[in-house]
Amino acid sequence: MNKEWLPHLKDCVPSTISGDRLSIYAIALEGWRRGLTLKFYTSKLRNKIIVRYSLADKQKEIHFSYTAGEDVTSTAMKISGSKTLTKRHLLEANVSTPIGQEFLTLATDGEIISYAHSIGFPIVVKPSNGKMGKGVNSNITSENELRKVLNKLREESNYQNIIVEKYISGEEYRVYVVGGRVIGAINRVPAHVVGDGSSTIRELIRNKNKERRRTPSLRGRPIRIDDEVKRNIAKEGYTLKTILKENERLFLRKNSNVSSGGEPIDVTDHLSEKVKQIAVNATMAIPGLPQCGVDIIFDKESSSGVVIEINTKPGIASHLYPVKGKSRDIPKAIIDYYFAEIPSKSQITNQIFFDYNKISSLLLNGMLTEVSLPKISVLNFKVKAYKVYGKVQKVGYRNWIKKNALVLNLSGFVENKADESVFIVVAGDIDNINKFEKNIELNAPPHAKVIDIIESDWDNTIELGFEIIQHDDKQKIGLERDESIKLEEKIAGLVREREEIQEKLIKVSKQKEKIQKENQYILHSRSWKYTKLVRKIGSLLKKKE
Repeated sequence: MNKEWLPHLKDCVPSTISGDRLSIYAIALEGWRRGLTLKFYTSKLRNKIIVRYSLADKQKEIHFSYTAGEDVTSTAMKISGSKTLTKRHLLEANVSTPIGQEFLTLATDGEIISYAHSIGFPIVVKPSNGKMGKGVNSNITSENELRKVLNKLREESNYQNIIVEKYISGEEYRVYVVGGRVIGAINRVPAHVVGDGSSTIRELIRNKNKERRRTPSLRGRPIRIDDEVKRNIAKEGYTLKTILKENERLFLRKNSNVSSGGEPIDVTDHLSEKVKQIAVNATMAIPGLPQCGVDIIFDKESSSGVVIEINTKPGIASHLYPVKGKSRDIPKAIIDYYFAEIPSKSQITNQIFFDYNKISSLLLNGMLTEVSLPKISVLNFKVKAYKVYGKVQKVGYRNWIKKNALVLNLSGFVENKADESVFIVVAGDIDNINKFEKNIELNAPPHAKVIDIIESDWDNTIELGFEIIQHDDKQKIGLERDESIKLEEKIAGLVREREEIQEKLIKVSKQKEKIQKENQYILHSRSWKYTKLVRKIGSLLKKKE
């Protein structure tokens, strides 16, 4: 695939980080590498423990919730969280948005169908509180189709409040705006496979999922062969065993959401100024919203666009790792907005990273409630490598090196080499590195003897902390990472299955409650009382038989 990812994120995103955690990690990493104080801490949201973080300089501390900094106000979140309020603010600001109306629980299907006819088919029907594209039904072209969708949403999925909108055809863009500027834009393509003339559809899906595991923004989000996918395959007259012709494209879903198999393609350079202005105007229409993701449908033929949704905490992983096109440095734009006075990080500080999974595990497991990372001195940060020759293996030399590095707050690693030398890489404050260098030149542990030290540069990444690398560690780490990715994908699938089961349980519970209410109504009705004698006689006759 033709893609250009950010070089300063290469080899520093642990293979087990994806999706939401990747968005948090990328912003936190950017700020930390630029010398800001980074703190992670736990917070409660609806009885659920979540990880939040803050970045600070000498003047201020900015707290983040997911990708949103604290300048995104609660008012903006409330408005954007309601599709009805969002629509109202957009219209008041003369920002185009599809004609539509919200229908609450008590609204009948007949009222909804009548409104659909008044605005004209095709239409879009979606739940008022839907997230991540769940429950969205686009391009409904008939009353019969609408009735089926309403039954599915209200009865099967238990979405009671429904929004009906005019369907607008065109390209759908997710545009990220920070401080009144468009930083990036992606076009999401629904889950699909492309034939090679020899592989079955099932095999093509399997191969596509392998590609997704190699893309950080898509890890743990495989294309699942569920009922919807099977229906869409069957509509084309195919089965999972069908072999598609070479270059034949088959769409597996209508929904373009990345979590359900969609693919992000960067379109920032191809976005017209008109679309960019629509996104900026939409952001300005919501008070207290300096950063957000704006979903726009743009019709190239009519050169017109409409805003369909505004997201206050959108994921940025798709902008960082598109399957096609350039990565867009959203984290840099966010840090620039909140800390305009902080200069960009150096090429050297781009080499150090931390493992967010280790930190979040400590917090979510309740072992810690707060973790602060050591602050980086950007101007004095340095990375150096040393190769030490002499009697330095099997004499406790690596343990001695690690102890010295940790005392001086240096990160890096030490390992034995096949030529009986010891290789050391350290990163940190230059003054501490100079002390470390002087110490290994003049001192050594008992039984060790240093003959020569060769200093060199180190251009690869370094993880925060210091470790002793064993000979088989690299191969072991690679295998562990592969297993972690597979496990994460399996867990993601189980989580989705659990959510589906929970939704079905809620639906069954609602249906049971409805039936009980109807039974109570019947039992207390006049007709039930009046027919009591008839039922009693009927019961006696049955007994005699």
